[in-house]
Amino acid sequence: MSFSPLAPVLDLFANPTAARRPYRAPLATLFAAALLATTAGCAGGLDDPDRFTGGTSSCAPGTTGASVIQAQCLSCHSTDSNGSAGGGLDLQASGLPGRLYTTNSACNNAPLADSANPSQSFFLKKLTASPGCGARMPLGSSLSATDTACVTDWLVAGKPSP
Repeated sequence: MSFSPLAPVLDLFANPTAARRPYRAPLATLFAAALLATTAGCAGGLDDPDRFTGGTSSCAPGTTGASVIQAQCLSCHSTDSNGSAGGGLDLQASGLPGRLYTTNSACNNAPLADSANPSQSFFLKKLTASPGCGARMPLGSSLSATDTACVTDWLVAGKPSP
C-alpha cells in the first residue's frame, strides 16, 4: 500500500527541521532589510553635532553667541569691569539674550533688541561700522563676520515668546 499523498506529512514528523527550512530565507532577507533600513540613514556621531541640530548655526565650530560676548564684550560690559558696566549695559548678569528685549540703550533710549525684527536690533547695529549712535563695538576693534553672524543667531534664538 502506498501513502504517496501522506509522504510529505510523514516526512515532517520524521524530520521536523524540514518544515522550517523553506521559511529561513525570507526571514533572513527580512532581517537584513530591516537592519539596512535602520542604519542607512544614521544621523552622525557626536563629533558632528550639526547633523543633529540641522546645521543652521552661523557660529564657528566650538563657538556660541554667548562665548563671543564673553570673550569680546565682558571686559567693559559686566559688573566686574571697574564696578560699573560700560554704558550701563551689563552683559554678564543672567537672562541674556531675553533681557536685551526689555532694556533701552543709554545712547538713544531705543530698545536694544527689537522683538518684531530681532536681526535689525540696535544691539546688533552697534557691531557695525555705522551704528547710528555712539561708537562701534567692541571699542578699538571689530567682530569678524562669522562672530557677528553667530551673535545675530544667538539674539534671534533668544527672542522671548509672545
